[in-house]
Amino acid sequence: MSKNGIVKHSCERNKEGIVNIAFTEDPISTKAGSADGNTLEIGKVSRRSSVVVEGVSAAAGQKSSDEIPIYRTQILGMAVAALAYVGIGTISGFSGGMLPLLTESDDDLHLDKYRVGLFTSVINLGAAAGCIVGGFPHVMVGHRSYLLVALPLSMAAWIILALSHDIWVVLSARTFLGFTMGVIVFTSSKYVAECAHDSVREKLVNALETSRQFGYLFVYAVSCSDLSWRELALVCGCVSTILPFIGFLYVPSAPKWLATHGRVDHAYDSLMFFRGPNYDSRKELNGILDKLSKTEGADSALYQLRQLKDPIILRFVVLFAFIHFASQFNGNVVTGAYAIYIFKAADVSSISPYMSMVIVGLARVLSTLFYLVEVERVGRKPLVIVPFFLAGACLFVLGAFFYAQATGAAFGEQEWVPVTTLSFFSFFSNIGFPVLNLTRGELLPPVARSTGGAILYATYYLGGFAASLSFSYIVSAIGLHGTFWIYCFVNILVVVVDYLDLPETRGRSLEEIMEEQRHEGASPSHHDHAS
Repeated sequence: MSKNGIVKHSCERNKEGIVNIAFTEDPISTKAGSADGNTLEIGKVSRRSSVVVEGVSAAAGQKSSDEIPIYRTQILGMAVAALAYVGIGTISGFSGGMLPLLTESDDDLHLDKYRVGLFTSVINLGAAAGCIVGGFPHVMVGHRSYLLVALPLSMAAWIILALSHDIWVVLSARTFLGFTMGVIVFTSSKYVAECAHDSVREKLVNALETSRQFGYLFVYAVSCSDLSWRELALVCGCVSTILPFIGFLYVPSAPKWLATHGRVDHAYDSLMFFRGPNYDSRKELNGILDKLSKTEGADSALYQLRQLKDPIILRFVVLFAFIHFASQFNGNVVTGAYAIYIFKAADVSSISPYMSMVIVGLARVLSTLFYLVEVERVGRKPLVIVPFFLAGACLFVLGAFFYAQATGAAFGEQEWVPVTTLSFFSFFSNIGFPVLNLTRGELLPPVARSTGGAILYATYYLGGFAASLSFSYIVSAIGLHGTFWIYCFVNILVVVVDYLDLPETRGRSLEEIMEEQRHEGASPSHHDHAS
């Protein structure tokens, strides 16, 4: 090192034209390259990353950096993660079609209504733990490697569930399935986000929600067969774990994670896989490493927790924690987990409860397709306010139907009401929830997004646990009509909170929103209007 702090390094280009520079604990820099081209100007270099140097000549035959990347391999990566996401829907929706076989059959495992509450709810408790405890190891081992461990463990839990004859073993298996669900929902979305190009990242991540809802439809449809609940558990386990496991064996790890851990050559190979040979992957890799060098330590959980001290960030985290927890009482979790119970309670003869359940599953899938089309055309606020308001209206009508049944009124004889209202409710509700998740990601800065997201995912699932567990008790106390009217009120509450406290984020940068919030005294805007 010279007196002015300049360090010169001689280094060799690898086969892709990328220059790897030895790691050091101290910041180093060099001036313009020498005549031999081996002395390079670089910025700060840390032990955690290698550096790709701007200005390295492109390999022969590679096109300019403004070439559009290929999308088929990015879609392939998303499809593999989507197969894992199907498992989330099958785990959540499993009880929706299986409750009669567990409560009314002669099987040696028989659940009373209170153990049914545990059976449906413990997956959410496990998922909350999976988001918090299980969310951190993926930073060390990588999203893909972590999923290659989580998926076989999920399959093992499905097998234990299918073979067990002890209620507490069954509940333990359900809890562990929830844990793997928490790992998969957090890690799969991160994998897709880090593999996708900026131009399609949001669309590919949003498409995962369609796969989750397809998991509900799948388990509802298979419930119409003559399979026992144990056989259905094995089918769900095989479909939701074996196929994605095989898929992850053939796709590379996320390029950002590889770059973060100093595996620059592998990061370049990953980008080449997902972008194609005609795209300037070196330029994108330069950007990744440059950003990493400027955010040293920013991906650690401790660092991100410290960022939550910022009053604006803390305000949004607390606000979303409240929304995530409270919104689980809007009826969406309960109607998914208790679908067959609700349709049997409606006592409709014109359509079977199982067929009604499949129709609701179709509505779930269609809602996500509608969301994918409209999310880029309509503001975030109307895509939350309108669907949640309409979802609340559907539950008000459904509550009126059950009240009419209980009192002998004529409206209780309208057999079209249960399947129609629950189908429209599922459609509207599953538009609102993805938009809330999208808004959360747009309002949390990168320095707090991973840890803050894990905390909010856990809050979401804790709310799901409370809602599922309390359903039987609330119904026993005030009936189905009173229960659905409470859920109707929660939907309206979400509408009010979103209108008053959440700013519009569509078409606005995070910096612009944060500056506006700081200017208004760290109080979320009450004057934003839907675009």
